[in-house]
Amino acid sequence: MTTLDVATTGGTTTFGPTLLLSRRDVEARLDMADAIAVVPDVLRELALGRVVMPAKVTMDLSAFGMHAWNTAMPAFIERFGASGFKWVGGFLDNPTRHGLPFLIATILVQDSATGYPLAIMDGIHILNLRTGAVVATAVRLFGRADARSVALIGGGAAALASIDAILATTEIRDIRVHDIDRAASERFARRVEERHRAIATINDTAESAVRGADIVIAATPSTTPIVRRDWLADGVTAISVGSQGQEFDDAIVLGADKLVCDSWEQCAHLGELRTFAETGRLTRADVHAEIGDTLAGLRTGRENDTELILVVPIGLAALDVALARVAFDRASGDPSVQSFRFDGGQASQQEVDR
Repeated sequence: MTTLDVATTGGTTTFGPTLLLSRRDVEARLDMADAIAVVPDVLRELALGRVVMPAKVTMDLSAFGMHAWNTAMPAFIERFGASGFKWVGGFLDNPTRHGLPFLIATILVQDSATGYPLAIMDGIHILNLRTGAVVATAVRLFGRADARSVALIGGGAAALASIDAILATTEIRDIRVHDIDRAASERFARRVEERHRAIATINDTAESAVRGADIVIAATPSTTPIVRRDWLADGVTAISVGSQGQEFDDAIVLGADKLVCDSWEQCAHLGELRTFAETGRLTRADVHAEIGDTLAGLRTGRENDTELILVVPIGLAALDVALARVAFDRASGDPSVQSFRFDGGQASQQEVDR
C-alpha cells in the first residue's frame, strides 16, 4: 500500500496532498476484474472479524416532499490499510428532471493511522463494480453448477454491472431482461451486445423473464414485490440487488431453503428484509449465512440442485472503501490527478500534551 506522504520542515509536519478523483479517474484505475478479486477477500475478512463497519445511517427526505435519501457508510479494513466512508444518496427525480444518475456517491479515503484525508473521489463506478462482483460471488457460491440462464428485473446500472461480472466468471449466455420502461431494457440489451457480443432477450413482463431462469436478479427501486414464488422452479438462485424495499414476495423470502445476506445487521434496517426483521418474522437465526461466512469456510454454500436460495446483498461500506483505497494507491504520484493541500492546522502544544 502507498504510505502517507509526510514531510517535516523546521519542526512543522506537512501531510498530503489530498487527491481529487473524478469518475473518469477512478474508471481508469479500477475495472470489474479488480472488484472480482477484492470483494471476496473483504467479505472473508468481515466474517473473520478483521473489519470495523458500523451499520449504515440513512437520512430519509421523503417527509419533506423529496423523493430522496442519503446514507453514511463508514468502514475500516485492516488487510487493505483502508479507512473511510461513502456518502451515497438516491434521488428519484434526477434522471428525468436533472439529467443526473439516480444514485450520487462520494467516497473519502483516510490514512488509517492519522485520519488525514488521502483522497475524495466519485463513488458511482466503485458502487457499480462492487455490486456486480458481489452478485458474481453469490452466483459462484450459491448458484447451481449447471446454471445457464439469468433473468434480470430492472435494466439499469446495477443490472448491467451484475451481468458484466456474471459473464466474466461463468458460462451463462441465456440472458433475459425486463424493465417497466422498455427503453431501459433496450439500452441494457444494446450495452450487453456492445460489451460482450451477447444477446439479451427483452421480455414484456417480469413473469416471462423469470420463468425457467436458473438465476433471478431483481435490481430495481421498487418497494413492493415484483417476483412471485410460483414463477420460480426448484433450484433457482434469487438475488435482491435493489435496496429500497421488497422485490421478492413473502413466499420467497420466508420459504427459501437458504436465506443468505452480506450483513444481517445492515439488512435488518434496509432493503428486502427490513420489514420482516422489524415485525419479527425474520431474525438472525433464520439466516443460513452471510456471504463472507461461506467464503471463510464457516458455513456451507449450495448443497444440492433443488434448493431455492435467496441472497440479499444490501451493499457494504467495506467493499467501497477497500476498492477506493486501491484506486488511491494507483493514482498516488500521478501528476495528472487533481489535488489540494488539506490544512487541518498545526496541533497546539496543549493538544500534543494530551
